[in-house]
Amino acid sequence: MTSRGAPHFFALPDREDAGAVARRLQPEALGLRVLYHPSGRPWIIGRWADEDIAVARTGTDAVALIGMLPKRTDELARRTGKLQGGTERLQALSAAFPGSFHVVGSVSGALYVQGTAYGMRRVHHTVVDGCPVAGDRAVALADLAGAEIDRTALAMRLPEPLAAQLPPRSMWRAVTDVAPGACLIVPAGRAAPRHVRWHTPPAPVRPAADGAAAVREALAAAVAVRTERDGLLSADLSGGLDSTTLCSFAAGQLGAGELIVGGIPGDETISDDAHYARLAAAHWPHVEHVELTAEQTPLFYRGILDEGCRTDIPAGVAMSRDRATAVISLMARRGSRLHMTGHGGDHLFFQTGAYCHDLIARRPLLAWQRIRGYRTLYGWRWRPVLRQLADRRSYRRAVAGIDVNTPGDLGFCTPQLAWVIPPVVQPWLTPECRELVTAGLREAAARAEPYAPALGRHRELSALYTGTQECAAIAEAGRRAGVPVTMPYFDDAVVDAALSVRPEDRTDPWQFKPVLKEAVRGVLPEECRVRVTKFEGTVDAVAGLYRHRDEIRSLWEDSTLAKAGLVDAESLSRLTGTPGTPAFKDGAVDSTIICEAWLRAVA
Repeated sequence: MTSRGAPHFFALPDREDAGAVARRLQPEALGLRVLYHPSGRPWIIGRWADEDIAVARTGTDAVALIGMLPKRTDELARRTGKLQGGTERLQALSAAFPGSFHVVGSVSGALYVQGTAYGMRRVHHTVVDGCPVAGDRAVALADLAGAEIDRTALAMRLPEPLAAQLPPRSMWRAVTDVAPGACLIVPAGRAAPRHVRWHTPPAPVRPAADGAAAVREALAAAVAVRTERDGLLSADLSGGLDSTTLCSFAAGQLGAGELIVGGIPGDETISDDAHYARLAAAHWPHVEHVELTAEQTPLFYRGILDEGCRTDIPAGVAMSRDRATAVISLMARRGSRLHMTGHGGDHLFFQTGAYCHDLIARRPLLAWQRIRGYRTLYGWRWRPVLRQLADRRSYRRAVAGIDVNTPGDLGFCTPQLAWVIPPVVQPWLTPECRELVTAGLREAAARAEPYAPALGRHRELSALYTGTQECAAIAEAGRRAGVPVTMPYFDDAVVDAALSVRPEDRTDPWQFKPVLKEAVRGVLPEECRVRVTKFEGTVDAVAGLYRHRDEIRSLWEDSTLAKAGLVDAESLSRLTGTPGTPAFKDGAVDSTIICEAWLRAVA
C-alpha cells in the first residue's frame, strides 16, 4: 500500500459493493479519513490536511476539492447548489478557483473525478472485486487491486527518449490512466466508467504583450494561494528566472519571518547562478536567504535507492534524489510547512524550435531566421534539419516508422523539428527487451493520436504531460524529505495563459523567455530580469557518475531488471566501472538506473 504518511485518496461509486472495498482499505486501522455520499455510503477515503480540502453538499449532490486550494472557498457552496443532478457544472470548478486540485463529485448517484488540465494532479482507476475504484495515485490502486506490472510498458521506458514520444501507457496492466484534460465518470448503477474531455488547451493566438499581462496575473494569483496559508513558506532560489520570479511574487505578498529562500551555489567559477540569487535576495531584506555549502550538496547519483519512494512512473528524480531534495531537507529542518519550486517554467517559456515546423507555412521568413538561431545555439547540422522539415508524415505514421535498429542521439546537436526522433537503444538491453519494445511500438502506432494537429503544439503538450508526471515524483521525494512541494507554474490558469501566446512570441533563440521577462517587469529586480546567461548542469552529472560508480555498480549485483529479463547485468557492471565509456554518453544509462530503482520500490 502507499506510504503510511503520504497524502492520497480513493474515490468509490455510490453502490453496495463499494462497502467491501472500503473495509479492505482499513481506514480506522491506518488513520485514514472518510467522506460519505449523500446516501451514506463511503465516497472518498484517504489522507489529507484540513487546509487541502473543501466540501459542499446540497440534497443528493456533493462535491469536494482536494489539493492546493485558496483559503476561502465560499463560492463552492453556491456553485454546488446549481448542479441540478448533472456532472457538467463540475467541469467549471477548476477555472473558478486558483490553485491546483482534484474535483470529486457525487451527483445523483454518479461518481465524478477530475484532475488538473495538464496532469500535475492525475486520475487513475481500477476494478476491485467487480467494483470500480478511482484514485490520485496509480501505485496505490495497483497495490489495492494486486495489479501486475506491465513488462512491455517497463521495457519501453528503457530506450531514450522513447516513452515520452508515444501515447501514454500505464505501468500496471489492471490500472487505467485518465488523460490530462479528461475526467472519469462512473455512472449510477452498473454502467461502465467513461472518460470525458473537460478541458482543451487555448489556441495560441495572443500577441506577446497581451500574453505577458495574462501570465503575470495568473502567476500572482497562483503564488497567492501558497502565501495565504499559515506558517513558514520556503522556496527555491537558484538565481534563474523561473525560481526568482516566484520568490519575487512571494516576497511582495509576505512579511518578515514568513518566507525563507535558498539554493545550491554550485561551482562559481563556471556558473553565475549564485551571484544572481544574492542580487535578488538583497532586494528583500525581510526574507531570509540560505545557501548550501559544497559539503552539503550531493552530486548526481548519490542515494539512487529509496525503496520507500514509490511513484506512478519510473521518474528522473531517482538519479538525483539526494541532490534534488537537499534544499528541501534544509527547509524542513528550518520549520517550513510548504516548499515552492520553479519547475515548469522551462516547459512554458523555453523550447527547442519544434514550432518552426508549422511556422514555415505561415511566416516562412521568420521561421528560417529562427531555425538559423537554433542551429547556432545547439550546433545542428543542416542535413538533418532539412530532412525533418521536409518530413510531412502524420504522427501515427511517424510512430509506425520508429526503428529500434536506427541509432539515436541524446545530445543537443540532434534537431527537434520532427514528431519523433530515433531512440537510443542501449547495448545492455536484452533481445527479449528489444522484442517487447518492438511489440509495444506496434501497439502504440495502432492508437497514436497527436495532442494537437500542429506538430509544434503536439510536442509542447507532450513535454508538458511528461514533465508534470516527472514533477509529481519530485514532489513525492520532497514530501519524504520533510516538506510538501508545490509548483505554481503547472497550475492550469498559468499554463493556459502561457499557451495562449503565439509560440514565435513566447520562445525565441535570440532572447531568453521574452514573455516571462515582460510579465515580471517591475516585479523582478531589474538586474535579474535582464540576465542573459543560464547555467547547464551536465558537468555536475558527469562528476556524479564517476564519484558514485560503486553505488551504481551495486545496482546490477542483484538487478530486478535483469531478473525480469530486460537487461544484461554483467555488461552494465563492466561498463559502470569505466563511466567515460561512449555507451554512457549523454546520460544513456540514466533510464536504466531510473527503472531499476523504480522496480525495486514498487515490486
